[in-house]
Amino acid sequence: MPDINQILDTVGHHGGLILAVVFIASIVEAAFGLGALLPGETVLVLAAVALAPSPLLMLAVLAAAAGAFIGDHIGFLIGRKLGARMAGTAVVRRIGTDRWDAATEFVKRRGFWLIVIARLLPGVRTLVAAAAGASDMRYRRFALATGTAASIWSVLWVMGGAALGSAFLEFAGKAAVPTLAAVAVIVAGIVAVRRALRSA
Repeated sequence: MPDINQILDTVGHHGGLILAVVFIASIVEAAFGLGALLPGETVLVLAAVALAPSPLLMLAVLAAAAGAFIGDHIGFLIGRKLGARMAGTAVVRRIGTDRWDAATEFVKRRGFWLIVIARLLPGVRTLVAAAAGASDMRYRRFALATGTAASIWSVLWVMGGAALGSAFLEFAGKAAVPTLAAVAVIVAGIVAVRRALRSA
């Protein structure tokens, strides 16, 4: 059975590539509508676990924040360019034009903090950035909000992912054999019960 720590050490030697993946994934998932299909948090946590022993971990925080900031701007620019026509897009039709109208109105009233909080909600954040662009929110206010939100998001998932990942690997290393044995017993039990039910 391959050693998890050995695999992570091998992956960790490609720190530059991991940082590039973090940056690109953060842009793509934050772009309008794509966050619902590609949760960036998964990429961040995996990258954080691979880079945890390395000083590159802090660069991963910066790469994630920069990518999220750029991705949010893509959504903002789409909203700013299409304006009211956003209601006719396929993504908005899928979630409902009434929800889109409510989001746009909410952005107008509580723009800054809504953007900060929405950044922590997968899928929702991409629509909020576009709603901010479609509203009359000033760019400086949006940039400050999304910069703050992207920083919080990246620190939370990269540093938090590294801490939780390291704790899990330490536990898994100590309890690998008992855990695998327990899983094997449970699987065998389930198979036995299913066979008994079929033959009954």
